[in-house]
Amino acid sequence: MVEVQKLVAVRQMCANGEARRIRQTANLTLAEIGGDVLVTPTTVQRWETGQRSPRGEQALRYYRTLARLRRLDIHQENS
Repeated sequence: MVEVQKLVAVRQMCANGEARRIRQTANLTLAEIGGDVLVTPTTVQRWETGQRSPRGEQALRYYRTLARLRRLDIHQENS
């Protein structure tokens, strides 16, 4: 997927609540996601609540983290 498409996708996941659902399904805290993405837990919370929109390299790291977690969720459902 092209970088700009990843930016669009991660922003949509934040806007429609998918990002939060993925995190919660994985039983991860805001701090755990923030640590993986290299941002503060408050930043993740702001993304999830729509107060801010992820941008730049942070957004791409967040996208990759959510994509990995989504794949884990799918694999668990198929088990």
